[in-house]
Parts: sequence; C-alpha cells; structure tokens
Amino acid sequence: MSIKITHIETANPKMKLSQSETLDMLRRERSLSRQEESLYKRFLSDRGIRTRYFAVEKNRDFFVDEQDSLISRFQEEAARLSVASVKKCISRSLVKEQDIDFLSLSTCTGYLCPGLTSYVIEKTGMREDIFAMDAVGMGCGGALPVLRLGHNFLSANGESYALAVSTEICSSAVSWGEDPELVLSNSIFSDGSAACILTNKRDISGLRFIDFESRVVPKYRDELRFTISDSKLRNVIKPSVPKIAANLLNEISRSLLDRNGLKKEQVTFWALHPGGTKVLDAIKETVGLTEDDLQFSRDILKRFGNMSSPTVLYVLKDIYESKKLKRGDIILAASFGAGFSGYAVLLMFE
Repeated sequence: MSIKITHIETANPKMKLSQSETLDMLRRERSLSRQEESLYKRFLSDRGIRTRYFAVEKNRDFFVDEQDSLISRFQEEAARLSVASVKKCISRSLVKEQDIDFLSLSTCTGYLCPGLTSYVIEKTGMREDIFAMDAVGMGCGGALPVLRLGHNFLSANGESYALAVSTEICSSAVSWGEDPELVLSNSIFSDGSAACILTNKRDISGLRFIDFESRVVPKYRDELRFTISDSKLRNVIKPSVPKIAANLLNEISRSLLDRNGLKKEQVTFWALHPGGTKVLDAIKETVGLTEDDLQFSRDILKRFGNMSSPTVLYVLKDIYESKKLKRGDIILAASFGAGFSGYAVLLMFE
C-alpha cells in the first residue's frame, strides 16, 4: 500500500520579533541582572536565528508567569494555531473536513485533558466518529511520531485520510532567572503549528513513506527535558545536547538507510530538526553532511527559531515546495526530543 503526505501547511502568531528587538524588550520590561544581560546579549546575537514568533498580545504578556494564566494562554493559542494550520492545509487540498478519518496531534508545552484534538475537531467541524490521538510530552521530536501514527492508521484501513499536526506555544512554558539553561531557552524557542494531510488513496502525488526508525535512550533523560519548578514547566538543556543529538541522529539515519539498501549519498534532501546552531553544526560533523544538506534546516531556524515539535515539518514543507525537488528524490527527515529520543523517516517524492 502506498501512503503519502499530500499537503503540509503552517501557522504562526502575529507577533514577530527580531533577536535585537527581543533584547530591547527584555531590557525595558525586566530588571535584568548583570549576568542575565550578558547571557542574553550572547545568545541573542547568535546569527543562526534572526526572527521568532510569539503568541502574546503585547510585550508585557511575556512576563505573566502565574500557572493558571500560562495554561489558559496555552489552551487558547494552541487551539487557535492548530485550527489555523489545519484549515489552511484542508483549503489547499481537495479534502473536506468531513473526509478526515484520523487525527493525531503532538504538543509538549502545555497540558490539557481532553487534549488539543478535541478543540480542533470542534472548531473545524470534523466528524465526531473520527479516531483522534493526542501525543503529549515527546518534546521537539514529536512531529515524526504523529506522522507514524497517521501512517499506521492508513496501513490498517481502506482508502482514508489522516491529519498529523504538531503545535507548540513555547512562550507559555517560559521560566525566568539567571540560569544559563533558562536564558538559552528564552533566546531560541518560538511558537508555531504545522499540519500534514496523509492518504492511502491511489494516483495522488506526494511524499511516499518508505520506512521509519526511532530510539529512546533513558540514560540521557536528564540532559533534555522539562521539569516542574514553582508549579511551572522549566526547560532543561545541558551543554551535552548537541553531541548526544548528533550521535543519535547518525545512528538512526544509518540504520534506516542500511535496512533499505541505501547509501547516504542517495539522499537528495535532509529535513533535520534545527534545535539550534550548535546542534546543526554537530550533526553536520558527525553525520558527514555538507552545508547544502543543511540549507533548509538553517533557513527555518533563522526565520522562525526553534518551535519545538513542528519545526521539522516547516523544513519538510520548504523542501516539498522547492523547485529543486524532482520525482524519485529521496528525503530523510529526522528529529530528536526529550527522553532522550530520536526519530527518522524516509520519503520519496512521487
């Protein structure tokens, strides 16, 4: 059975700030200690990121950190962005909301019960007998597992459509302080949503799934994760993350290619989660890639920052819409996240 991604669309909040504008805002709105200001100047001057998007109405909303307010903003903005990316995806296809048989959605920046799928179904008018699945707590790697959920549903059913969505409101999971991990998080993360339509219907062009690969390595659990501090989410990003991520993605990409009788040189495009400049640099060296291989990932990082789970789908969308993409081209998409976890998928454009 041939299962393909036929459409990928994205949505971001209205507020867009350059890194220099973010530093100016921090200086105006917060009483930065000398250490905080030094760290923010260092991280926000990284040329790997130029602009980021935030789901807030005004600058001061960044600094409202009561947990009830954060969860309320997450619920409202994550639902709004998810619906926006889904509606855009559906409107640019021949599919109707009532045609969708399966919906999977990943997020890690806020907790809701029922999950975001409930709000998407309600606000888009999807059928109530749809099979919905919320994937929560997978970190930046969450988009590829929800693609796999959609793929697995389509593998087990007759001609159907599935939606795979990833949405993060990283600005609702902000903690403040002098800790370099907190300053780094506040300097690179951003808000966004991406939606993909998958189908097993015949004679439709798109990105055909070839194979998947994944790893979960609990011994590195404390290197990249959320913890709870003062009843709020607190991001943990250890200096070891770039090396661990690079080694893990090298392992799963090699395994995926070997199993399918392919060499690295046969991959036309690499859609890699751009966790940060140092992460991409480490992946380039460890996997043995070129700057051309990283161009799409670096460009998304520069324009949007790290949006956590949807970011790899932004990269995949740019590749899918690139004039360079030709029939038969092979794409290897890979992401990593809390756990420590890594995911990869092989696709072919047909």
